[in-house]
Amino acid sequence: MLDLMTVGDIKLDTFILVPDASVMCALHMPDCKLCIAYGKKIPVTAMTAEIAGTAPNVAVGVAKFQKKTGVVSVMGNDDIHAHAKAFLKRHGVSATHVVAKPGVRSSAATVLTYKGESTQFVDHAHVEYRLPDTTKHASWVHISELGEGYEQLYADAIAMKKHHGTRISFNPGTVQIAEEKTALFSLLRVTDILFVNMNEARSLLHIQNGEGVHGIVAGLHHLGAGIVVLTDGANGAYAFDGTTLTFAPIFSGDRIEATGAGDAFSAGFLGAMLHKLPLGESLQFGSANAAAVIGQVGPTAGHKTFADLQKTLASNPTYTTKTL
Repeated sequence: MLDLMTVGDIKLDTFILVPDASVMCALHMPDCKLCIAYGKKIPVTAMTAEIAGTAPNVAVGVAKFQKKTGVVSVMGNDDIHAHAKAFLKRHGVSATHVVAKPGVRSSAATVLTYKGESTQFVDHAHVEYRLPDTTKHASWVHISELGEGYEQLYADAIAMKKHHGTRISFNPGTVQIAEEKTALFSLLRVTDILFVNMNEARSLLHIQNGEGVHGIVAGLHHLGAGIVVLTDGANGAYAFDGTTLTFAPIFSGDRIEATGAGDAFSAGFLGAMLHKLPLGESLQFGSANAAAVIGQVGPTAGHKTFADLQKTLASNPTYTTKTL
């Protein structure tokens, strides 16, 4: 029986650290543009290709907590698929449900990183997902970003919850939030843990900058989520269980490459919850794990084990959460 099954796209990301560029920003941040010399050969400081995507990122991160994880994903019948299965196996993650579909090409992306911030060029494969029947044997299902054709998968997850008590962790993607279909709100009503960043939260609730954090988490909780986890970049993160709002500042560290920071936070938080830690400590584990990941290139290289994060937090006693 798996502790956690993640669902979502797997892609091959090529990471490029760009040392020579400029950033031009409009009057109203964060409308900025990355500018590089056109038609030139640009020397870079690092270039590496890694398997990525929210589903594998979170599964690998939680596996580091000595929990059994697996991934449900649909890919092309190509070298990226073979690479992904080998990658997951190497990290102790079940790839039984990472399937190759004829006529589909696997997703891929190129990630340009300049001063810790990333710009992505994404080639996304359009596939439809279903939850395999064996998912009923997983304690948790984590559903992440998906392309079009997600409605039936959401219905599968709701049925798993109803008939087998499967707990649901949900990180809706840009497509789902923008489309606002009934399927999205149906899944939100049975979600145990909802992960969103501040921009996603505002989009879901149709609110502007005037609403405070208390109003935002209360609004998300009203949609049905048992626990709301709200991340706000450098401003820290919040967890709300319907009664108590807990805040954790960011965990300091070097910022080398930020891709996968949100997934690392989710993995750290979920891993801590699977170890039955309270919300405040789970926030700390999420923040510390995110800091470790952005200190290296790629979305999984920096993931820490449960024991490593325990040591890290114990050696930083001034890093604490607070109730708001």
